Amino acid sequence: MSRRYHSPHRSEYHHKLPMQIVVVTVLLIITVALSIYSLSVSNFHITLQEALDAIINRINGHIPDRQTDYIAWMIDYIVINDNVPRTIAAVLVGTVLAICGAVMQTLTRNPLAEPYTIGISSAAMFGVTISIALGISIIPGLSGDLANGINAFVFAMVPALVIVLITTGKKLSPNMMVLVGIGMMYVFSSITTLIKFNANEEKLQEIYIWGLGTLSKVTWDSILPLMLTAIVVFVGFILLSRKINVLMSGDNVCQSLGVNPTKVRMLSFAVVSFGVAVVVCFTGTIGFVGLVAPHITRLFTGNNNRILIPASALCGAMMILISDIIVRMLPGGLPVGVITAMIGSPMFLYFLFKQRKNQNF
Repeated sequence: MSRRYHSPHRSEYHHKLPMQIVVVTVLLIITVALSIYSLSVSNFHITLQEALDAIINRINGHIPDRQTDYIAWMIDYIVINDNVPRTIAAVLVGTVLAICGAVMQTLTRNPLAEPYTIGISSAAMFGVTISIALGISIIPGLSGDLANGINAFVFAMVPALVIVLITTGKKLSPNMMVLVGIGMMYVFSSITTLIKFNANEEKLQEIYIWGLGTLSKVTWDSILPLMLTAIVVFVGFILLSRKINVLMSGDNVCQSLGVNPTKVRMLSFAVVSFGVAVVVCFTGTIGFVGLVAPHITRLFTGNNNRILIPASALCGAMMILISDIIVRMLPGGLPVGVITAMIGSPMFLYFLFKQRKNQNF
């Protein structure tokens, strides 16, 4: 019978709890403020009051007539069909990527780990590439964005399945699991490069934009699966947070406390793979959020996953909201992944050098 265990970070958690609550509250307020502000941001000049009025009118069932009031109709169309779903998607995608990044860094005890470490992005990219360049769909008869999304999801789950099959019944270290994922990443990347070499310019551009990550193709139909995924990832890892905390003390300590480290890692990898697979099939691979957001959050909350997970979720949502606001202010339809990389890469280098002597990883 497994014994009741106590998190090694319990005393730290209670000692820092007031400060952590303040940090989460501030992050929540900033995220809500950015979400509200982003409702009015577009190439078409819309004030915040006009955006809020458009939403209130829709809630009340009033839709402007295009023939009699074109300006009001245009504002309504942009806010309801573009800005609102993009804002919601930014929050949900940032939540999933940041939580998965925090968990991956804890599981592998590696500050360089991120949601795409186990080969998910390369496998998803392969699925999209064969859909765009070769017209191959997992479900026959599908084409366009739907085929791209389904291909991305199915192939993104392949690395997780391979890791499960290889590690079943074996006690492999977290680093070995990551190395398996990296090996698959190179396999999928090499095949993808070969296919792109023979693709025309138009298809190459579409593949390239998808690989950078964008919210421009998000619609209301994307919100429900993204929301359900964010709930599964958030609730799942909140429930697992105490066991993930124990993993930080080493496998021997875990086993002595009645926690099976292999099962916890496999379940966590499965949830990460599912969450990231759903995200990439709607937005492509948005980089650096899952890598940088947990690092920023740790500076204020510490390593306890019971508070790190919700705080990272808010920080990831903030990163993508800020990046998407910048994208919508600029002409040319720049992918949001470019902005997250521009923001995230220097921040990551700063935190990496600052924390290089941190013994917690």
